[in-house]
Amino acid sequence: MRGFRPEDGAGFVALLDPTERVVLLDVVDEVLALVGADAPGGGIPEDVPDDPLASVRVSQGPVTPPWDPALRRLLPDASREDTELAAEFRRLTEADLRVTKHRNLLRLRAALEGARPELVVVASEAEQVAAALTDLRLVASERLGVRTDADADALYDLVGREHDDDPDDSEVSQRFLATVYVVLSLLQESLVDLMLAGLTEGTAPPP
Repeated sequence: MRGFRPEDGAGFVALLDPTERVVLLDVVDEVLALVGADAPGGGIPEDVPDDPLASVRVSQGPVTPPWDPALRRLLPDASREDTELAAEFRRLTEADLRVTKHRNLLRLRAALEGARPELVVVASEAEQVAAALTDLRLVASERLGVRTDADADALYDLVGREHDDDPDDSEVSQRFLATVYVVLSLLQESLVDLMLAGLTEGTAPPP
């Protein structure tokens, strides 16, 4: 694969091989299901309005924090010290936050569907796609137990080094998920870097 690069008239373009595309679509679908699981207010609506105010939903009663640690990374507590504040903030914001994340993931999924082999992200949707990639990366990092930069570096080493000819199932699974994490990291970081570079160029004074 190749990370994102700017392309005139197309926004940002990355290159995926067919296997990477299929795997990423599966990962997006898994996180879409995760975001929609046990959502307050009856789940994520199939037709999410483009108007953000039209999609705002506030739960009438308490909202139980997610039990899945990966989903908890996507929907964290607002405060670890003040449980009442955290509970009220979750009641007011979780349903809308799930809708936003769901919408972002669907934008990324649509781009992946059309990636044959170029993954094209138009500039107007780059922020939403970058947010979706960040969420995918957070879920993968939680599944892999990534807590520090050293943990992340170890995953890059795992993907890059030679492996036994007959690895056991756990090693194959760990290496596969680590590869997904590395691919997501490359896509997310390269897209964000281009967006930041564009902001810098846009705000720079004329020569």
